[in-house]
Amino acid sequence: MMIPLFKENADIEGFDVLERKMIRTMALHRELQHILALEYEAGKACRPKELDRLLLRKKNSVNRFEHLVRSINEQLNRMAYMALPKTAPRTLANRVKVLLGLTPELEATLVPLARSLEAEHRKLIEAARRNTALFKDVLGRYWVAGQYASQGE
Repeated sequence: MMIPLFKENADIEGFDVLERKMIRTMALHRELQHILALEYEAGKACRPKELDRLLLRKKNSVNRFEHLVRSINEQLNRMAYMALPKTAPRTLANRVKVLLGLTPELEATLVPLARSLEAEHRKLIEAARRNTALFKDVLGRYWVAGQYASQGE
């Protein structure tokens, strides 16, 4: 028996795979938010060993996150039957809406998932900005203390 080159239900499988990738990305968002919260607390308490450990965890999570985002982007590009109009915002929800074979049932699951994924992403960006501001402030204080300490040299 020959195995067909193309699966008969490839459209549905593509949507299932897309949904699983989006759910895994949501889980990584939550993990990164947790790591950023721990990093913020460790930064405020000036615990460098804990910061080193968290930095390694964050780097690993960010690498997995980047891989998943690239994978979702490539899959959306493959599945889209047309490009978004130039006037439409390039949101994940809009990109999902132009997928070939999108049924109302699939749209009812994927579009809210895409919107919540974008909301989680915005929260992640805000947490990263908060940590960046904290670390710039701490580094600035260390620099000033170093300048003050080395005045007599």
